[in-house]
Amino acid sequence: MGFSVLVLFSIIVFLANLIWVSGNAELRALMDIKSSLDPGNHFLSSWTVNGNPCEDSFEGVACNDKGLVANISLQGKGLYGKLSPAIAGLKHLTGLYLHYNSLNGEIPREIANLTELSDLYLNVNHLSGEIPPEIGKMENLQG
Repeated sequence: MGFSVLVLFSIIVFLANLIWVSGNAELRALMDIKSSLDPGNHFLSSWTVNGNPCEDSFEGVACNDKGLVANISLQGKGLYGKLSPAIAGLKHLTGLYLHYNSLNGEIPREIANLTELSDLYLNVNHLSGEIPPEIGKMENLQG
């Protein structure tokens, strides 16, 4: 009897987490970004599906007064991999600080969908390809 209750409880917790993640677009985007920049879970272990990015549990993530992700500050954290197009899911992002890492690949053109982005720091990485022209049309981005 005790074992079946434990199994049932585990299934309920798993489904609740699944519903929370699938119902929270920002959390889904952050988890996708984590998997692409820290596939070994060495640097962003505080980013979990059970966490809340707006309650100081996600290292380098800050939220605005409405409880929406506004800043990601992960400069010099040893991150590598490609910046995920899922970044576009963070619609209220105003600052993205990923400089001094080992990011590679191209800058995803979806980053131009971040209409509130004013600060974008991707320098001192190993990025390749052209800068997407859509970035040049971002009205709030500061030079």
